[in-house]
Parts: sequence; structure tokens; C-alpha cells
Amino acid sequence: MQAGSGKKPPPPKWEPADLLAWLETTLFPVYLRPLGRPGMRWCSRWWAHAEAWARFAACHRAWQELAAQPGIGLSVWHRDHLDPMLTALLGENGPFAACTPRSHTDPTRARHVQPTRYDVEEIPQENPKPP
Repeated sequence: MQAGSGKKPPPPKWEPADLLAWLETTLFPVYLRPLGRPGMRWCSRWWAHAEAWARFAACHRAWQELAAQPGIGLSVWHRDHLDPMLTALLGENGPFAACTPRSHTDPTRARHVQPTRYDVEEIPQENPKPP
């Protein structure tokens, strides 16, 4: 932003090709983890998981903004964006939980029973009497 102009620059446009280039040149080569340890899950088809796309895109946007800042911008990016994202993606309950580094499980196949709705019983109109 130019001093005194009062105008914010337009937000960057999200381009999947830019995200893929960033992942292949910046993120994946640098932030490798040993995946054989308990609690670390990865999918050979990470791109088939909508949550992975959303998290990588958010992390990329934060990187675009914070990497350009002098001082602690990259430290903030690691602490506030990359580390939590990797924990969520690679964790035992993340989108890759049913996958392995060499096999993919369709994330659209539900692996849980739909819970009972909580709102099926009407709320009483009068205050209940204490026991």
C-alpha cells in the first residue's frame, strides 16, 4: 500500500497452478517428515482430499503475505500456519487417516454412523421443576 493513498491492494487471485508450483518447489522438498512413525499419516493421492487443498491453499496465502514481511514474518508463518496445518493434515484424525503413503482411501466414503439429531425432542415451554 502506498503511503497516504488509503487504498488496499486487491487480494491475490487464487491459482491452482501457483499453489502446485509452491508445494512442489517450496513446501514438499523442505518439510519432509518420516511417515513410518505412529501418528504421521500421508496419502499418495493427497490432491484427492478437498481438506488438503483447502489447508494448503490457506497456508500458501499466509506464506505469500508473511514471507514478504521483514523481521519475524516467516517465524510467525511457521508458528501460526505451517505447524498447525501439518498437525491437522498428518494427524491420526486428519484427512489422510485411512490412507497410507502408498495407498489412497476415498475421503467421500463415510466411516462413521450418522449421530442422532439433538433437536428431535421439543423444548418444554415451561421451566422444569427442580428435582
